[in-house]
Amino acid sequence: MPAFTYEAINASGQRSNGTLEAMDRGEAIRKLTRRGLQPHSIQEDKAKPASNGKKDAPTAVAKVAPIAGSGTERITLTRAQVIQFTEELTDLLTAGLQLESALHAMENRSSSVLQVVSQRLRERVRDGVPFSAALTSVSLSFGELYSNLVAAGEASGSLTSILNRQGLYLNSMEELRAKVTSALIYPAFIIFSGIALAIVFLTYLLPKLVGLIKNTGGKMPGIAVVLLGVSDFLKTWWWALGIAMVLLIWGIQVFLSDMERRKWWHGKMLNLPVYGPLLRTRFEVQFLETLGNLLTNGLPLHRGLELVRKTTMNLYLREKLEIVETQVADGSSLSRTMEKLDIARPLVVDMIRVGEQTGQMSEALRKAAERFDRQLSKVIDQATAMLQPIIIILMAGMVGIMAWMMISVVYSTLENLRRH
Repeated sequence: MPAFTYEAINASGQRSNGTLEAMDRGEAIRKLTRRGLQPHSIQEDKAKPASNGKKDAPTAVAKVAPIAGSGTERITLTRAQVIQFTEELTDLLTAGLQLESALHAMENRSSSVLQVVSQRLRERVRDGVPFSAALTSVSLSFGELYSNLVAAGEASGSLTSILNRQGLYLNSMEELRAKVTSALIYPAFIIFSGIALAIVFLTYLLPKLVGLIKNTGGKMPGIAVVLLGVSDFLKTWWWALGIAMVLLIWGIQVFLSDMERRKWWHGKMLNLPVYGPLLRTRFEVQFLETLGNLLTNGLPLHRGLELVRKTTMNLYLREKLEIVETQVADGSSLSRTMEKLDIARPLVVDMIRVGEQTGQMSEALRKAAERFDRQLSKVIDQATAMLQPIIIILMAGMVGIMAWMMISVVYSTLENLRRH
């Protein structure tokens, strides 16, 4: 019978290794699971003769086995599904289940998509594939940051605590996105409603009012003449405007398809009034929260900066972070490098400097993230408070012009009827 050398983690998180005999890799994993061990790596031991006297087969390599009836294509998950998967798995591992047993339990308690994800992950873990590698092979929605944290948890025997912190982190990032999105919903609705009202007025109501004036022999107000010309233009050249809009969108996409031009635009976005401070504060919160989470989970600073850079969507800031990463790897301090590159506000740099001086970087970053998250809420509230009156004034002006015109037309019509 073939012999296998294994490295596993017990329920208390301690690492153990040894050798056992089994018919194949799957049986070896099942034997370890029955002993209460979570397999980390299993390889067939060629140096030890098999008990049946036959020559050992070559060392087996963990492969991602296809699952019958489910396909091998990677599954796309929403952010909410990734959060749900993380929280459910954390609950089961905290309750004392081994990883494979927890994934098996999730096949019966999760949604249909997560059932398939859990099944595929369990199949791969059962075949000896590390959980972090299985995540990447099953779905890219988990992301590099998530997979690297899981790998760190497997290596340190603290997978449960890392998944718990990752769930909290994902929830905080989702709340951050929700804050920004909810702040833009009301202004977008008002603008859309105003545009729709203007189109209805110009293409339907205005021609009716003009016809009424002409039938009564009245004189049209000057503003009505201008708007009537706009209405006629929209009716005649609506197709040209549609083509121009499509060409404009295509031109913007072509312009931003070049990496350098997109990087230039991302830098300009940070200097826009109202929106620029919102973007910069959001980046600072995400930077502090992500880096603090990585350092808490045991990753070194240069590796944490690399992952933070890869999760930053703004290309201008990503280029700056790449310089920070290089200089920190060469021995420079993080606070001094960020201050020199002007990548964050002085208050953020000061909080990082405090963490460096006290040796409690992860704790300092976590507290700073909480503080600036509250500031982000204030920035969003201020931006919304500034946008709303501006939009309301514009909409009120447009509606006022329409109402004044309608009253003028009705008054002019009544005057003409009185004269006749």
